[in-house]
Amino acid sequence: MRSLFRLLLLSCSLSLPLPTAAAEPLTFAQTLAVAAEKNPSLAAQAYQERAAGALIDQASVRPIPTLDVTLENALGTGRLQGVRSLETTVQASQVFERGDKLAKRVTLATRERDTIAREFAVRRTEVLASAATAFVAALAAQQRLALAAEPLRLARETLALIETRARAGAASSLESTRARAAVIAADADFTRAESAAAAARRALVAAWGGDTPDPAAPALSGQLLTPAALPAEAPLRARLAAHPQLDLQSARIATHRAAADLAQTRTTSDITASGGVRFIRDGTDAAFVAGLSVPFPTRQTNQGNLRAARETLAGAELAARAVERELRLAFNAAWQDLVAAHALAKKLRHVALPVGEEAHTAVRLAYAAGSIPLTDVLDARRALAALQLELLAADTDYALALVRLEALADSAFPLTTALLVP
Repeated sequence: MRSLFRLLLLSCSLSLPLPTAAAEPLTFAQTLAVAAEKNPSLAAQAYQERAAGALIDQASVRPIPTLDVTLENALGTGRLQGVRSLETTVQASQVFERGDKLAKRVTLATRERDTIAREFAVRRTEVLASAATAFVAALAAQQRLALAAEPLRLARETLALIETRARAGAASSLESTRARAAVIAADADFTRAESAAAAARRALVAAWGGDTPDPAAPALSGQLLTPAALPAEAPLRARLAAHPQLDLQSARIATHRAAADLAQTRTTSDITASGGVRFIRDGTDAAFVAGLSVPFPTRQTNQGNLRAARETLAGAELAARAVERELRLAFNAAWQDLVAAHALAKKLRHVALPVGEEAHTAVRLAYAAGSIPLTDVLDARRALAALQLELLAADTDYALALVRLEALADSAFPLTTALLVP
């Protein structure tokens, strides 16, 4: 009896190790770096910025001259038969833009490239936030799997001991039946945890553009542990003003303003000047010809495009205020979730868990005294494991809320990185 009690006491006092692997564990910082480097959507968006740079070069090109060759009085009838009365006019023309159109085109193309660069920054923040969320979820699944392994091991050991005692006539069939049911329940919990860990690892690999996780992939480094104190709210909220979404909206407003300016210049007509030589009488005589053309202005010249550009600009300015409000609401929601998770984790860790451990110790002592069966010790260990899982869920909720906050305030995720340092 005493040797059996010492065995259980030793097994319960052992810490719960994370899965190990031959390779170095994958850290949170490494996950962010790999996601930023290998995510295919970021690689694809980088080409758009280079394409926008080429469009700036194209926008700076002036209208090219036009060469016009005209044949008259050829292949007619009577005295115009054949080419005896052929008149040939060779003329070059050039469009001269008015209203500073070239500079406005270049400005618009530059603003469009800036917008694409801001879109890349927004997308990068989204990718990093997704990778950070996936890492936290995978780390939580890894810790749940470790927690689920311990009750299963104890249930199997207990069943083996009870069956040995039952064969010796020292344990009842009811005790053996309860031990087998405990093994089945613990095995089911472990299987669910194993499946959840595999799914979380697949989601993590997908965050950086991978297809399936490598079977030999290293374990994740770090431990979900809610800190004693909350981070300062004011500095985080102050950095909300530098969110890439707000920069993107500012770039879009500048782009639409440049488009409106260009539309305004197109209400000014360009001038086309031409000049050349006309050859008459079979090329024996020649004369200089010149021309100047200006489109006849009307009140409707490009007015529809100009009005559309102005309305789009007004909509972009309104959208910027809407984005700012949405970011504030998202920050408030994430902060409330962070505070709630912190309070729950603190209560579970400092109040509920010590009580659960005390109850577990009392049950083990009662078993050692011979007043309760061994299966009651196993039930107490399962209850303690359930409490540990609840604490892990609170720690996970805290980390996920912190990721949401830093995705809004600082996409380098310094607080989350510090939280998940091994």
